[in-house]
Amino acid sequence: MNNVSAVRKLNDRMYQAVLEKFWFGDRKKPVSCGILLVRSVHAYDEMLAAVRGLIETERRPAEVLADPAGRQAAFLLFDSPWSETHYLALMVKGLLKNIADGEYAVMLARVKDRAERNPQWFEEVVELFEQLPATEEIVLFHERKAATESQSVLLVDGDEEVRGYLQLRLKMKGYRVLAARDGRQGLDLFRREKPDVVVTDLNLSGIDGYHLLTRLRGEDPDAGSKIVVFTDNRVEEAKRKCFELGVDDYVTKPFSPADLEARIERLL
Repeated sequence: MNNVSAVRKLNDRMYQAVLEKFWFGDRKKPVSCGILLVRSVHAYDEMLAAVRGLIETERRPAEVLADPAGRQAAFLLFDSPWSETHYLALMVKGLLKNIADGEYAVMLARVKDRAERNPQWFEEVVELFEQLPATEEIVLFHERKAATESQSVLLVDGDEEVRGYLQLRLKMKGYRVLAARDGRQGLDLFRREKPDVVVTDLNLSGIDGYHLLTRLRGEDPDAGSKIVVFTDNRVEEAKRKCFELGVDDYVTKPFSPADLEARIERLL
């Protein structure tokens, strides 16, 4: 990680604060501690003040760990149940729409009694957050272990931003993720890795989507790999043709990442 605060890295400061106030603080029984990570490319100081003010208005003061170099900050919500943390994130998201000009990211994490008593956990939280592209979706870090690392997903999409965003989301769900920028690269990865699920667009260079579907089923006649078509083509004829070529699901853009993840889980 390259984003370092004036004194220490953000993850180190988070770990020390939680260590002192959550695990070893003057309390008889540990309770929930939510972490709200916010990044704003534009109007960073305004974002910091506005989010702090919103949280103080809605609940009680949060411990704020600012990282101006990274244009990001961590808000530690001690004694905040998960439902309240998520509610605050939704309000912060609405606030950032008016301040950050679309260039922002929000991620939630939750510290529990013992599981995260490890500085590497905080390093992983911050590292994933720093990789998160600008998006209106609130990313939940606690979803990361939902799948087993042995399950693999191949993404084939020519849009670098969409591909990167989905790659990060699925990694946070625990999948081993392969990514291809075009049909030819996707076919090569499929032959080499034999993924559990392929998520592919139809509008591809190198090999178009329909040709890729045909080649995938030719390589995998027993349908060991499930295929999800992910496209902005809403024409019924396109959908019918895809199912005739052996796809297992058809998702149209714009899309809900949570819905796409749920469909992948159902296929596995």
